[in-house]
Amino acid sequence: MGRAAQRQNETDITNATGAQLEAAREALASQQSTLSAQKQQYREFEFTNPFSDMENPFEDLTVSQESARFQMEQGTQQRANIMDRMSGAAGSSGIAGLAQSLANQGTFQARQVSADIAQQEATNQQFAAKGAMQNQQMERQGAAAVQQAEFGRESTMYAAELAELAGTRGAMQGAYGNQMAGLGAISQMNAARMGMWGDIISGVAQGAGSAAGASDRRLKKNIKLVSRSYSGLPVYTFEYTDTRFGEGVYQGVMSDEIPQEAVMVYADGYDRVDYSKIDVEFKKLN
Repeated sequence: MGRAAQRQNETDITNATGAQLEAAREALASQQSTLSAQKQQYREFEFTNPFSDMENPFEDLTVSQESARFQMEQGTQQRANIMDRMSGAAGSSGIAGLAQSLANQGTFQARQVSADIAQQEATNQQFAAKGAMQNQQMERQGAAAVQQAEFGRESTMYAAELAELAGTRGAMQGAYGNQMAGLGAISQMNAARMGMWGDIISGVAQGAGSAAGASDRRLKKNIKLVSRSYSGLPVYTFEYTDTRFGEGVYQGVMSDEIPQEAVMVYADGYDRVDYSKIDVEFKKLN
C-alpha cells in the first residue's frame, strides 16, 4: 500500500469513527430531550382520590312526626268525646275521676309517641354513623391508592432514567470503542510501514540483498526500456556498476521516474525504492 493510499485509509477511518461518535452524541441528545418531555408530562399528571369529599346520605335523615301528631290529635278528640257523653251520668265526683283517668291515658299515649320518635331518631343516628364510617373507609382506601400511584410513578421514572443511562452509555462506549479500534488500525499500519523501511535500511547497511532497494540511475549500466507497468511506469533491464549491489541482469525502475513517496535517499547519497508501493516487480533475470 502506497503512502498516499495509507493516508487516505487513515483519513477514512478517522472520518468514519468520528461520524459514528457524533451520531451517537446526537442520538443521546435527542433521546434525552424526548424522555425529559415524557417525564415532565408524567410528573405533572395529577392523581386524585375519587372517594374524597363524599356526602353521607344518612346525615340529614329526619323524623316523621305526622303519625305521632295524628295519634295525639285522635286521642285528644276521643277523650273529649268521652267527657261529653259521660258528663251527665257520672256526676261531679264521677267526672273528676273520669277526667283523671283520661288524663292518665293521654300521658301514657304521649309517652308512647315520644318513645316512637326517640326510636326513629336513634335509628337515624345509627344510619348516619354507618354512612360516615363507610365514607371514611373509602376515603382512606382512595388515599392509599393515590399513594401507591405516586410510588409507582416515582419507580417508573427512576427505571426510565436508569434505562436511558445504560443505553446512552452503551452507545457512547461503542462509539469510543470503534474510535479506539480505528486509531489502533492506523497505529498498526504506521508500525508496519516503519518495520518495512527498517528492513530495507538493515539490508542496505549489511550490504546483502540490497539490490531491490538500490534503484538510483547512477548505480546502473546497460539500461534498456523493455515495457511499462499497468500504471504507466517505465520498466528497464540493467546491470549494477558496483558488484556490491548484485551481479547479472536485473529488471526494475529508475528512482527518478516513479512516485517519490516510494523513494528514500540514504546516507550514501543514493536512492532506494520500496517496490511494495508501485506496480513493478523487481527481479533478477540472469
